[in-house]
Order: sequence, then structure tokens, then C-alpha cells
Amino acid sequence: MKLGKIAFAVATLIASSATFAGTITGSSNVNFLAFDGQKVKKNTVMQVNDTNQHQVVVEVSSIYQSGSDNSFYESQPIIITFTGSSENIQVIAPNLRTDLDVNKFKKEPSFKVQTISGSTLEHKIDFLKGEGFMPNANIVDNLATYNSGNGAAAVKNLAVTPMPAMVVGNGKASKGKVMVQGENIAEQQLQYWFQQADKETQKRFLDWAKTHK
Repeated sequence: MKLGKIAFAVATLIASSATFAGTITGSSNVNFLAFDGQKVKKNTVMQVNDTNQHQVVVEVSSIYQSGSDNSFYESQPIIITFTGSSENIQVIAPNLRTDLDVNKFKKEPSFKVQTISGSTLEHKIDFLKGEGFMPNANIVDNLATYNSGNGAAAVKNLAVTPMPAMVVGNGKASKGKVMVQGENIAEQQLQYWFQQADKETQKRFLDWAKTHK
């Protein structure tokens, strides 16, 4: 009976270890915003169990000494692309305690990306730029667009397929760039193709849309 209990306990421990192998965590000043192209919520468990390229977007925040006062710093979103591991992975940002620390990090952010055993993982870093009010609300779209480009930390298989450019047809010159404004890629694509269609097609689409609200 005791042997059976021991065997069960060992099996449970192995299963538990396998479940949480490759978990990604950060230092206390790191907040994860996205993982492999998807937005993450607080306390989301992120895992990898391979040596492929993976990508996180993080914010770094800190209370630091500025003269005789305490100030709060929060970075813009930062992309970190790294090689995966079957071990647990830690993303560690430096302690930002002074004006000098913060200013240095703003200009050239640095991180340690390492396994729980201390092995350093190859990684690349870049800023994720957003547009408009509260750009972090569109972080998934911003990240997909970034990955479709040639940024230092871009991962092509996480990129969105870019909308095709307008072409010249029937011997007429292009009207120029199509302007789209949307909260996500799907909305932007709808706007783009609507503007590409002729008047009759636009009317049929609007009639269809009214019946599918």
C-alpha cells in the first residue's frame, strides 16, 4: 500500500512538472502584455516547450528617486523575441532606482532572458509603437503589423497578411493611398475593400449588411 502511494506521488509530481515546464515569468517590475501575437491578461500562464522563436511584449515600471522626490516610470511596450526552452524561462529587467537608470533604459532597454538553471537565451529587443489614444488597446494589431515588417525583433509567422496596394486599372491613374481607420485589422480590411469596389457593389454590400446586423 505504501509503495502504491509513493508511486502515485511520484507520478503526480512528474505530471505536474511536465505541465509547468517552460513557464515564462518576469521580474517584479515586468508586466506582460502579449505572448506570441496574443494579448495576455494578468496571471495568464505562458508556456513553451521547444527551441523555436517566441515573442513577448512587456512594460517595465518602477518607482525611482528623482531629486528629493519619488517618481513613477512606465515604459512604452517593448518587444522581446527569444529562443524557447523546455526549462522555465525568466525575463528580468534591471532595477530602475534613479533618474540615470531610467534615462539609460529609455534610450537602450536591456533585459536578461534566461532559464531557471541560469542559461542565457538569445534574444532581440525593439519598441512597439502605437498610434492614437491609448495605443495599447490595439496591441495585437500593432504587433501583427510590426511582425510583417523588418523590425529587429519581428517574427514573420506571427505577422498579419498586409492589404494589397491599389493598382492602376483601365488605363486610369490610381487615386492614391486608401485611408482606413479601424479598431482592428478586420475593420480596416472591410474599409479597404469597400473603397476598392464600384458603386453597384458598394450598394449591394450595404443592403447585405443591413440584413445581417
